[in-house]
Formats: sequence, C-alpha cells, structure tokens
Amino acid sequence: MAISRRQFFRGFGGPTPEQQRERRIRAVDTYIRTNLLPYDFGLTAEQTDEALSAALAGIDLKTIEDETLTYQHRLQIRDIVEDKVQRWREEYLKAEDVRREALPFVREFLALEATPADLETLRQRFYVAYPVVLEDEIERQVQNWLGGLSNARLAGCDPAAARELVFSELRSWC
Repeated sequence: MAISRRQFFRGFGGPTPEQQRERRIRAVDTYIRTNLLPYDFGLTAEQTDEALSAALAGIDLKTIEDETLTYQHRLQIRDIVEDKVQRWREEYLKAEDVRREALPFVREFLALEATPADLETLRQRFYVAYPVVLEDEIERQVQNWLGGLSNARLAGCDPAAARELVFSELRSWC
C-alpha cells in the first residue's frame, strides 16, 4: 500500500494517542483470542465480543506500555475472561445433557402420539422410503434441530420442559 509524504513525515513524531489506544486494544484482543478462549466448546461471536469488552473495561489501558502486557495485566485479563467463560461452559454442559436426554422423547412421541397419518407425513417430509428407517431419520433430524438451539435456551430446560419442546417441534413437522 502506498504511503503519502504527509503520512511518512507524521510517522517521525510517533503514534498519536488514538493510535496508541488502538494498539493497546489490539494487544489485549490478540492475547485473549490466542490464549484465553476455550477449546473444549465454541463461543458465539456475541460471547467473544462480550469477553473482549469485559476485559477492556476491567483493565486500565493507559498502563500498557509499548503494546506489551505485563504479568499483572495478563492475570487481570485472565481472571475477567475466565469468569465469563466458566459461566458459558457450565451452560454448554447443561445444554449438552439436555440434548442427549431429549433423544428418547422422539421414540416416545412416535409410539404414543403419532398417528399413521403423522408417520406418513414425516416419511414424506424427510424423503424416507422405508418406515423402518423413519425413527432413525427423525432422531437425526431432532438432533440437528437441537444442535441449532442456543445453549442458554436448553440449559434452563428440565426433563419435562425438554420433552414438551421436542414434542411440540415434532407436532409442527406433522
């Protein structure tokens, strides 16, 4: 990228306060993204932004010199981000339990509530030629659907609420 003479000579005066602030923010952002975000589950873009914002709000950017984070800065940032991530991790684990425990509700629905017309509708909806394969296909579809729901929504479900959630979705498919 070409640089103008004016930009070139401005570089001799050193970075402006706004440029220094941007560099400090970038240093914190890079540290968080490379060292503190979890690998055992994924964060949404909103959660990542929230963790970054909390870290930036929790430290004094003016104390960061030359875009280098001191040990104290790193500890402070780690504590802030870990508090956020731990809450999301617990939410994720609860949601995964609900997803796993919700699959037997598919067979229960098919055995107790689904009429032959409902089964035919489901067979046509998922392009299943053989009725024997229908249960497995519906379980797979429910598993995909549950995977698309937010962890926050599923984490608050008890077994009765999860059952009703799955049943209402299956009713909507019929």
